[in-house]
Amino acid sequence: MRFHHLIITMVAFCSACVAPNERNPAVATGLNNLGINYRLIELTDPIANKIHILRINLALNRVKVQVVLGEDPDGDGPAEAALTDPRKLASNSSVVAFVNTNPWDSFPDDQGKRNRKWYSGQMVDIHGLAGTSGKMRSSVATNNASIWFDSEGNVNFGHQPGDEPKEATTGFQQILSKGNPTVNSDGARHPRTAIGIDKKGEILWLVVVDGRQQQYSEGMNLHELANLMKEIGCWKATNMDGGGSSIIGLLDKNGKIKIMNSPSDRAFGRAKIRPLPMILTINKSNQPVR
Repeated sequence: MRFHHLIITMVAFCSACVAPNERNPAVATGLNNLGINYRLIELTDPIANKIHILRINLALNRVKVQVVLGEDPDGDGPAEAALTDPRKLASNSSVVAFVNTNPWDSFPDDQGKRNRKWYSGQMVDIHGLAGTSGKMRSSVATNNASIWFDSEGNVNFGHQPGDEPKEATTGFQQILSKGNPTVNSDGARHPRTAIGIDKKGEILWLVVVDGRQQQYSEGMNLHELANLMKEIGCWKATNMDGGGSSIIGLLDKNGKIKIMNSPSDRAFGRAKIRPLPMILTINKSNQPVR
């Protein structure tokens, strides 16, 4: 309970602990004009946590959402994508931000074992609805929660027969519905990625919580994550793939995509960026900025 109240306090009074675009030297100038604002919340008590919050005003029509998938390595075969460095997936010049999305896994070998020493080019199975430009690479999974964008850019949570998504992604479960958490307070803390939308469907939130890094950032359980999404203004929110996959990138002042969080995978004591099958990108639209 104390942790929940601390989240509320930190969000309400974030001017003391948050670095908005205009005060963050790592963030590109001009993002505010696109309706994009990045904030970092740093908690220290009762546990350490680093929370990366990206607020995107879709109503301005200055950005568009696009799913980017790794190469399909086997055509009509079982693999839906090859793992790729997410910075490469986000290399298009129109991309200003990205976040990881769907859960996924490797394929079992003849003995039923899965190679989870992730490497670029590895063929994987994407879980849940995934696609771009109206072409779905992976189909709906009953145990997952899809988030999709129609041809007008409207955000939808959950997929029904007859729906026509243009850009589609999927998380593990919806954690916030009509402003109320839908998960219980139990569970372990891990790195988390969440996507949320406000009641009007105008403000999109991309959130990453670093975790598994003692004294730096412990992570959150699902109930803590749901309460966080509620307090920042979400009406609906979904828990996406997390753990070592949780990553958020943003355009820096040098015009390059910078990784803003500290992924939990490690190599030689340093953060290691995990290759991914897909990401959700925020792109500059063709609409002129006034």
